Amino acid sequence: VSMGSYAASGGYWISSEADWIVAQPSTLTGSIGVFGGKFVLADALGRFGLDMRGLSVGGDYADAFSPVQGFDQGQRAAFAASMDRVYEEFVARVAKGRKLPVERVREIAKGRVWTGAQGKALGLVDELGGLNEAIIKARKLANIPTSESVRFKRFPTPQSPWEALASAFGASGQAADAMVSVGRVMGDPAAQAMLNRVEAERLRSRGAVVLADQPAF
Repeated sequence: VSMGSYAASGGYWISSEADWIVAQPSTLTGSIGVFGGKFVLADALGRFGLDMRGLSVGGDYADAFSPVQGFDQGQRAAFAASMDRVYEEFVARVAKGRKLPVERVREIAKGRVWTGAQGKALGLVDELGGLNEAIIKARKLANIPTSESVRFKRFPTPQSPWEALASAFGASGQAADAMVSVGRVMGDPAAQAMLNRVEAERLRSRGAVVLADQPAF
């Protein structure tokens, strides 16, 4: 794992069982902890005339995450217990992946965030460096000779602005087409520039050769 700028909390959950972890000295990592809750919106939305009411079918916990009201005593206890279980799983996962005693992980957990340099001293990180160092180590772990070439593939495949917009609005992209048309009457230069680029990408995706993203009049 190459952590990059940060891999804390969920990022470290994913990283913790890797064979080798590489982090920059300033990488934010650790944050071995769990935080949870919910938003109660009924009173706030009531100021705008929106009346929210709950409808529950099931047991006492069925509407625990309803935005209409806060946790009752039983729901709060059940939710706290679930957070405790996830935290214990997190600690056990780190202890297993980093080959550290559980009690040692508890000492450096509690949601605290560390730099990559601190993480290395604590045993959370194996090596300081970046993607190149991680690739070198991955080759060694996979027994790939340095004389052999390797290929790298990015996941997910990067999308052009047009592909991303069309994907957001559905396969037909009709709504995206309409959005591009509306953009022509917008006065904001930044919005106009973005939509011009989206339209150019649309044309390119259909096989057109676009010499300039800005239309000529």
